[in-house]
Amino acid sequence: MRVSFASTARPGRDNEDFVVASTEVAVVLDGAGIPDGLPTGCLHGVPWYVHQLGTDLHRRASEQSASLTDCLAHAIRHVSQLHAATCDLHDPMTPTATVAAVRLREEVLEWLALSDSTIVIEAEDGLHTVSDHRVTEVTSRQCQAMRAELEGLPNTERRRRLAYAQREVMNSADGYWVAAHDPKAAEEALTGTLPLSGVRAVALLTDGAARAVDDFHEMTWPEAMHQLEADGPQSLIDRTRAMENSDPEAKRWPRGKRHDDATAVVLMRSE
Repeated sequence: MRVSFASTARPGRDNEDFVVASTEVAVVLDGAGIPDGLPTGCLHGVPWYVHQLGTDLHRRASEQSASLTDCLAHAIRHVSQLHAATCDLHDPMTPTATVAAVRLREEVLEWLALSDSTIVIEAEDGLHTVSDHRVTEVTSRQCQAMRAELEGLPNTERRRRLAYAQREVMNSADGYWVAAHDPKAAEEALTGTLPLSGVRAVALLTDGAARAVDDFHEMTWPEAMHQLEADGPQSLIDRTRAMENSDPEAKRWPRGKRHDDATAVVLMRSE
């Protein structure tokens, strides 16, 4: 398959997304942004974490026959070992990331999705869309439950309290699951396979690149896939940025961040 990708940081910030892709394995990570000024317990930061985790996961998935779940578990363990001696990995704000990965091997497409990055597979029987939106559901419930507590607070303090509340239920049965320091999180990823012969194209997107569909409802997944295949990943990101810029106060499309890091990968049959 032919592969192309694009990744754009939100304006004025370091990119906390990460992508590494070949014609057989593609990996996309979305690092969890931390409100400014909050200690994380980590000397390295989110961009370092997603780079290390994504690179190691891609290498293992490319070189090994182990399942994508096992590859992710070993990658999480490896990165934890890299900075366990210098960083407090049990700090509630330790770096975390969503993960989306696909592998093409022996006429089979394998996929893995941990948290709310999205995989879209265009197959003979239609589109298959995979994403775990529990983190969004948890955050929405917490915003409702904490409405009185948060009312009237400055935006930075509101984000701080929500961030700590969100991390309290991270990687728990009643919350949501992401890659952090515990390799057991890999077991909670959504996984599956499809016959490769019936797959025409595959896309992996962080939630910042999926906004036009998931959050703004200005596109359908068939429309987004058509744009990705016809005009490339950057075109979808640019379209999303234009929507965000048309609503700078987040009134038409309420959202926590005006802009978000956005990453998209598309693999297409070369015939």
